This record gives sequence, structure tokens and C-alpha cells, in this order.
Amino acid sequence: MKKVWAFLICAMLIAIVSACGSSEAKSTNEGAEEVIKLKIADSLPTSNYLSSEGAVFFMDRVKELTDGKVEFEHYPAEQIGKANAYLDLTLSKTVDIGYTSYSTDKLPLVEVATLPGAYDSAEEGSAVIWKLVKEYLTEEEYLKNGVRPIYAVALPQYQYVSAKKPVNSIEDLKGTKARVTGTMELGFDHLGASPVFMPATEAYTAMERGTVDGVTFPFTSFEPYQIESIAKYSTKGANLGSFTVVYSINEDVYQSLPDDVKEAFAQAGDETVEHLSKFLDEKNEELAEKFSSKIEIYELSEEESAEWDKALVPVWNRWAEGLEKRGFNANETIEKYREIRESLN
Repeated sequence: MKKVWAFLICAMLIAIVSACGSSEAKSTNEGAEEVIKLKIADSLPTSNYLSSEGAVFFMDRVKELTDGKVEFEHYPAEQIGKANAYLDLTLSKTVDIGYTSYSTDKLPLVEVATLPGAYDSAEEGSAVIWKLVKEYLTEEEYLKNGVRPIYAVALPQYQYVSAKKPVNSIEDLKGTKARVTGTMELGFDHLGASPVFMPATEAYTAMERGTVDGVTFPFTSFEPYQIESIAKYSTKGANLGSFTVVYSINEDVYQSLPDDVKEAFAQAGDETVEHLSKFLDEKNEELAEKFSSKIEIYELSEEESAEWDKALVPVWNRWAEGLEKRGFNANETIEKYREIRESLN
């Protein structure tokens, strides 16, 4: 009996010590500042400047501004879903932040900046569209779909790139089958071409197999998608339209963040827009010169560029009419975009 009592007493002492130890550990955890971990995903290869100078730049700035309070798990290159899946993945909280550029069925108004001739440089276009997003489209479009944009950047104007036949005039586009994205689908159709909408990740294969005669890209996107290895001809100075890179955070996730982290997101977003757009403009010119040694580049004169712009003006009205019929305030969006552009110039 004494042995039994001794055993029970020892067991009780061990339990008490263990409980004290657990209490101390819990107290220590409560005293430490909790690290916020967020998942961010996109379809961009890490070699793409939109990743290294965009998403990665943004993540690094948030970490710096929050002194490491926020950490990111980055899933690039379609590791989680195809390019057009990131809005749904963000809404379902599979990821916290997603690359929502290919969600134009639900988020079409941001494409106003992709219309032909919408701006002259990535820096100008980014300043205009980011201001429009913050002052109008966040409420008008994004929050209605459960997400909040953290930054939006307009790419340099897209050029027509082909492997077999050069395009040296606007008439040369007629009858061609071209890979397009965004509003360029309307533009190429208007010019008598056959537009084929597809993500950038599918462009190389489409041109290699002859599914399309050419593709549309800025020079900054050639290498990430291996376009320079198959292309033989390209235009320069043709404002065929462009593409807006938008990353958005789940609104519930955003609202759960502390105020100082929200402020860090806002600052990092503004800095990313400025940094990436300037980088893209400089790199676009640098790469055009680089590729000219192996790709025949036809540079439009100012008169030719103006002729192309004029020919594509009806695309703006066609874009707006289509969206107005679907219940989107496209005309108001165009008006606000033009007002902002004028105010910034």
C-alpha cells in the first residue's frame, strides 16, 4: 500500500511540474509578436520581370516596412492553378493574394488601360490606372467581388511578333491569326485579323505549332516566354494595346490585418507601381535594341503610329458598348480614366 501511495504522489508531482511548464510556454508565446503568414500565387515564371521586380519587390517592401511581422509563401509559375483561376483561388482563401489580371469576366473595367493608345509609357499608364483603381474601381468592381487590389501596373505597349511574315503596315494584319489578350481581341477583329485569346503561358506553343501566325507582347515579355527564340519579325511603336498586372488580396483577409500592416501594404503598393513601371520602360527600350540583332524590327514612324492609333479609336466605343450591355459602367470608367490622364499630364 505504501508503494502505491508513493507511486501516486510521484505521478501527481510530475503532472504538476508538467502543467507549470506548459503554462510558462503558453505565456511566452503570448508575449511574442505573432508573425502573419500570407500565401501569394501567380502564373508568372520567376524569370519574368513582373515577378522579380513586381511581386517579389512588393513582398520584400512589406517585410521591411513591418520589420518582419509579415511573411509570404510565394507560389509562382502556375504552381497553384492556371492563370485564369486566381480570383477564385483568392476568394476561396486557397491563397490570400492572387494575380487577378485574367479575371476579366468579373473584373473587366480595369482593362480600360489596355485599350489601344491609352498611354504612351508604362510609367504614365500605371500612374493613371492605379489612381483610377484606388479612387473608383476598388469600390466599383473589386470589393463587389470580395477582393481588394494591392497594386496595378500597366505594361509597355504591345507589339505584333511573327515567325513567318513581317507586318510593316496596318493592312498586313488583315487575315492573320494572332494571339491576343484583353481588349486587343476587339482591336485585331476591327482591323480584319482573327484574334485568338490565350494566356501568355500558351503563346510560344501556339506560334510554334502554327496555331497562330503571330503573338502580341511587349519586348519585356519575350524572354520569360521564350518568344525571342522563335520570332523573326516584330513591330515597334505600334500601340496595339497592352495589359494591366493586378494583384488582389481577399477582402476578409485584408480586414483581419492590423492597421500598421494595412498601411505597409498601401505604401508597398504605391512603391511597386512606381518601381516596376519605370523599370519596364527602361528595359523595354534596352531589349528592343538587344533583339534587333536577331529579329527584324519594323519601327513605325510618328505618322504611321498616329495612323494606327486613329484606325483603332472605334475600339473604345465598342468595348464600352459591350460592357454597358452587361451592366458595367464602362462609359463612366473611360471618362474618369481620361480625366485622370489629363490631370497627370
